[in-house]
Amino acid sequence: MRKKTTPANARISGPSPDKVQIRPQLGPTPAASYIRPIDAVVLAGSPRNDRHHVRGRNKAFLEVDGKPLVRRVVDALLRAGSIDRIFVVGPVPELVEATGGQTNRLRLVEQAGAMLKNAWAGFQASERLRASEPADPARPVLFTSCDLPFITGQAVDDFVARCAAEDARDPAHPFAFLAGATEEASLIPYYPQGHRLGIVRPYVEVLTGRYRLANIYVARPHAMANREILQAGFSHRKAKDWTHVFGLAWTFFRQPGGWRGARTVLSLQAARLASRYPGRIYRALRRRNNREQIESIATLILGGSLRFVDTPFGGLSIDIDDEQDYRVVVQRFAEWADAEATAAGSLLA
Repeated sequence: MRKKTTPANARISGPSPDKVQIRPQLGPTPAASYIRPIDAVVLAGSPRNDRHHVRGRNKAFLEVDGKPLVRRVVDALLRAGSIDRIFVVGPVPELVEATGGQTNRLRLVEQAGAMLKNAWAGFQASERLRASEPADPARPVLFTSCDLPFITGQAVDDFVARCAAEDARDPAHPFAFLAGATEEASLIPYYPQGHRLGIVRPYVEVLTGRYRLANIYVARPHAMANREILQAGFSHRKAKDWTHVFGLAWTFFRQPGGWRGARTVLSLQAARLASRYPGRIYRALRRRNNREQIESIATLILGGSLRFVDTPFGGLSIDIDDEQDYRVVVQRFAEWADAEATAAGSLLA
């Protein structure tokens, strides 16, 4: 579902305060944690298609407030107490310049190709450094993208704690894939306000609310029988036109239980289109999209259990897709970064 940057004069539902205030919509950060800090993989590969570059370069190396985006992500992970080693996958010579090079906690891994291959390369690098430890196929690893200007250590710790709490419900059967999700309330502060530009995103319309996937996940790659489906899912996840929608539906259709997956993709897209004209049709379509059923279908297709994990930090969903996004983020960076820090303080209070 394609996100879009909206002009300042656009009419957007929701509050437009003079000063941005991001207030966590969920409860306090759970006390749950994993037995020890987990490794993190940052995906910073250079796209093969130049259309995915911004200003002619890999987004990882765009500067916001004088610092490359990939460095911002790395710094946030270094500040997170829930994170152990960090593996950044991308063009190593450029990563050395952007991050300052390898340290005991930071390792740079040469890119291997598309997103899934890079994710696997980062995971394998983590496995190699733990080769002397007892094998643990259920070891969780955090995955995130390189273009999150508003990621913070507190947001990462909060997300990892919420994932650990979900896994603790049945310790003998932890989830294979925990995907971050952000509710609309946490993204409204990024909307246009007065004469200031903002970012508005299409949402996944389900019975319990309107959500966007965040760019952060905790996964157990060995517990997923059909990892390759993730590449197709992420390739079409923007769903900016019907080509992407039908492409994703067809990909799911060919998987186990795929007709249910294809039907779900089309139902979600129909509800998204109907959301432009709220009314009986929109409400009826949205009622058909049950979050638990979506998790069940995704589990069947992925070949491993999946759970969506809500995060109150909207900044984990704000990435940079294009030139327009970049201009808006640069313009409002100080204001939005301040607001995310305030949100972190609210959870700790």
